[in-house]
Amino acid sequence: MKTVREQIVDLLIEVEREQSYAQLSLKNALEDLDVRDRALATEIFYGTLKYQIQLDYWLNQYSKTPVRKMKPLIRNLLRMSIYQMLYLDKIPVSAVINEAVKIAKKRKFQGLSGFVNGLLRNIEREKANLSFPNPEESLSYALSIQYAIPEWMISMWLEQYSKEEVEAICEALNKRAEVCGRCNTLKGDKQSLLDTLKSEGVEVEPGRLLDEAFYVKKVDRLQNLASFKVGAWTVQDESAMLVAHVVAPQKGDTVLDMCSAPGGKSVHMAALMENKGHIIACDIHPHKLELIEKNAKRLGVSIISPTLQDGTVLNEQFIEKFDKVLLDAPCSGLGIMKRKPDIRHNKTREDLEDIASIQRAIVKNAIAYLKPNGRLVYSTCTISYEENDKMAYEIAREYGLELESIVDTIPDQLKDVVKDQGMIQILPQMADTDGFFIASFRKRSL
Repeated sequence: MKTVREQIVDLLIEVEREQSYAQLSLKNALEDLDVRDRALATEIFYGTLKYQIQLDYWLNQYSKTPVRKMKPLIRNLLRMSIYQMLYLDKIPVSAVINEAVKIAKKRKFQGLSGFVNGLLRNIEREKANLSFPNPEESLSYALSIQYAIPEWMISMWLEQYSKEEVEAICEALNKRAEVCGRCNTLKGDKQSLLDTLKSEGVEVEPGRLLDEAFYVKKVDRLQNLASFKVGAWTVQDESAMLVAHVVAPQKGDTVLDMCSAPGGKSVHMAALMENKGHIIACDIHPHKLELIEKNAKRLGVSIISPTLQDGTVLNEQFIEKFDKVLLDAPCSGLGIMKRKPDIRHNKTREDLEDIASIQRAIVKNAIAYLKPNGRLVYSTCTISYEENDKMAYEIAREYGLELESIVDTIPDQLKDVVKDQGMIQILPQMADTDGFFIASFRKRSL
């Protein structure tokens, strides 16, 4: 039977080899573990992925064999072990090293067990002397190692932001992701929900931007809470909640959510519409439509129609049929890296160009679907000029839409970062939320 740490090593190898989604891999592996082991596995797995760039830097400093030439099991075993040694002070270093040696032997790498033992003990001895690269020689490289974020991302952000702002972005993305909830106003008021959560033994902290938001603490398997099962609340980051408020759908509106799955923004818009009107929620994958339908049913929403639709393909039946169109566009996801650390390793600068071309194709169709004088809200969960500001300016310039003021829909804490009245880049350090971009446009009447 595999130990918890052995399972973690296998998961790290799977994510590295298959480019599989870390969240899904971990979820499947956690099913049979108890509460304590689930917490430990989650911490080590995500922490190792998050700090992998830095961990590889230390390994290359002290190993004669470069990280890239190591056997996959040895490479990930060492990464996992160094993460525990440097970042988890409650675990004795001796226990970490002994477990690593045991795993190496158990997995038929007896010949490398001495290498694993010696390297980890050497790094432990040198822990006080570990130092980062000199920023005067290369600022982007130094920050990349210090914050374990790819150098291409650092360089890209340094083109747009000051060194201090980039450091703040990196620090925020390295924080532990919090669980943010949104009160479902279709099923009750927030105070009643908070009372219920308290009775369920859930510790709650208030939202930072929005009245309907709150943060839950120390909850294991929140999906098993009765209040969650009956749809009194759902999980959604505050920056993502802002999108529906910018759309500002009214009762009776006909709304299109072009890239909806799993449906978080659709059900939020439905709540703002008091479940009166019609929302067509699209996705390209049939199985994701099931997620939208399941989400809507749990939250008591009846006005959503999950619809199979490729956003890049024009649907003639949709032309000029919608009062409002939400395009929460496919993006690089750089703003949610504290939730999905594997993004650090499976995205490249070139990917941004490919993603932007897909965004343009969907934008063109989104505009065609708007009624005259209708509104388009464009959003992403990334921090990238190409996917955000540049795309917004293209929408206004190339397609003749007008940026529409969103100031009245933005919380006071963020009003001063609204740009050109109609768009906002929410950086993760601004309110400890995910990084998000939102822009609103009005389609001119002919």
